[in-house]
Amino acid sequence: MNKHGLLLVDKPKGLVSNQALKVIKKNMNVKKAGIVGVLDPLASGMLPIVVGEATKLSKFIENSFKQYNVTMKLGVKSDTGDNEGTLIYDETPVPQYNNALIKDKISEFVGEYSQIPPMHSSIKVSGKKLYDLARKGIEVKRKSRKVKIINIKLLNYKDDIIELNVNCSKGTYIRTLVEDIGKHLGVSAMTDDLRRERVGEYEESQMVALSSLIDEKTCMEKLINPSVMVRHLPSITVNNDEEISLRHGMNICQNTNFIDGEVIIQNKINQVVGIGYIKKGLISPKRLLKID
Repeated sequence: MNKHGLLLVDKPKGLVSNQALKVIKKNMNVKKAGIVGVLDPLASGMLPIVVGEATKLSKFIENSFKQYNVTMKLGVKSDTGDNEGTLIYDETPVPQYNNALIKDKISEFVGEYSQIPPMHSSIKVSGKKLYDLARKGIEVKRKSRKVKIINIKLLNYKDDIIELNVNCSKGTYIRTLVEDIGKHLGVSAMTDDLRRERVGEYEESQMVALSSLIDEKTCMEKLINPSVMVRHLPSITVNNDEEISLRHGMNICQNTNFIDGEVIIQNKINQVVGIGYIKKGLISPKRLLKID
């Protein structure tokens, strides 16, 4: 049985992402699997898990834009940026805003935006993960990073609660975005709830509840073929001799009209052999899969 592909797990709130991964590995009886884009325990929603040789195609998901529904609470901040940390409330009451003002303030973040990563994150500074330092009460200077906000939509506003839908680039920290929006509104703010709805082309309707993936059979039924993960790329079909050549690190030549760049390499039975690079009709192996 070919246990290679992608599972779009709907991670429940409160569960550590690695615990979800352990469940999948155990229920599928596989050793090789990984998460593409970890979710905080507070967050729920789409947790892409790649299995088997599909782990070699992770970058095609990792670099995708992400979409979130986020609930932010005004007038309070936290050392973790969410409601799981130590809460510190503003001394002054939260002002009453109107929707037009909130829309104006959040629109200021659309486009490229510089973020300072939170201390409670997996980024490494001098070889040490920030969250390990944060747990010891150590705060270090962090370099700002450019992220991109595609769109922010106001979903609801009442009292001290704002609900937003955010479409953003890889590496965007929603907790930091919430804090920065609060600053633009003149108050403290923290993330009260977070749900990832979409990763790239994969939609919320494609997610599968972790609780329903109870054994190998149910996991295999929901496993997305590796070819779907790279279907945005042009594809070439190779014969047996060409496939053998590629697997031995040799280049092959095909007459195509493709522009120079990455291509999917498929065999005669439409299995993904891997990713190649084509330049002036010469195809070189870049990342090949070992699928029986």
